[in-house]
Amino acid sequence: MYICDCHCDTLTELYKKGTDLYSNDQHLDMKRLMALGGGLQFCAIFVPTPEYRYGGGLRYTLKLLDKYLQETKKMQAAGLDVLQIRTAADAADALNHKAATLLAIEEGGAIDGSLEALRCLYELGVRAMTLVWSNRNDIADGVNEECSGGGLTVFGRQVVAEMNKLGMLVDVSHMAPAGFWDVIETSTKPIIATHSNAKALCPHPRNLDDKQLLAINANDGLVGITFAGQFLENDYNDACIESVYRHIDHMLNLMGNDDHVGFGSDFDGISHPPYNIQGVQDYKPLVDFLATKYSDSTIEKITHQNVLNLLQKVL
Repeated sequence: MYICDCHCDTLTELYKKGTDLYSNDQHLDMKRLMALGGGLQFCAIFVPTPEYRYGGGLRYTLKLLDKYLQETKKMQAAGLDVLQIRTAADAADALNHKAATLLAIEEGGAIDGSLEALRCLYELGVRAMTLVWSNRNDIADGVNEECSGGGLTVFGRQVVAEMNKLGMLVDVSHMAPAGFWDVIETSTKPIIATHSNAKALCPHPRNLDDKQLLAINANDGLVGITFAGQFLENDYNDACIESVYRHIDHMLNLMGNDDHVGFGSDFDGISHPPYNIQGVQDYKPLVDFLATKYSDSTIEKITHQNVLNLLQKVL
């Protein structure tokens, strides 16, 4: 089993607690991921809002980026075969390594309104960015601001264009609908919703409606199913492995193919995970359940191949 997971907030917890990416008692560590059979984990630098939405975001981002780099060096020094994904060639080679990581940012306030900062973060290894968290920044409005009707700003359009040029994944999770549609119109490359579910099954503002899901399908992008209980079920206490399956199945049936769905757990960033998914180790029972519903080829696509294909198109 090889798992590609498009979103976790583990770096924040590592930074706060001084713990290790290889082994810890949080939702996710590389030791347990490797024990499953390997995988690629997107490691997001979450920039808290409103503290850093309009200033100071870059300094905070660099602190967590340093933590990521130090943890990466530590694993390499220990002889662990953990690849850092920076290029399309790296993505194509990922399955030949025990595990891999990809550095991401969650909240475009990280760049402090600067394309120069965006380019520097790219040079430091960042390969994906969630344009906005749920509030407003100088790129766009988040889902908490949906009533304003605001989409991408002029600067936001410049950010999307620059990310396309650099070869960075544009993440539309947390965006208000107007901004989502602006990204669909603006981006020249496939996009990603790293951690979002189906609004048709659970009407949380963070979830995507069927029109949005079809647009990502047409864009040749990807949706990462998240394990946040409140995005899976109206009552998060009901969230379970079968809930994850229902969201996957809705998307596959809606899209008419199995090419644009993956995982984006949000491990270490969620307070109410499914009662039978308590950490990365529980990908095994989840995939075992999905294997009773889908063919081996569909399982391979959902667990890892769709993400690796997307990275080879965008990076």
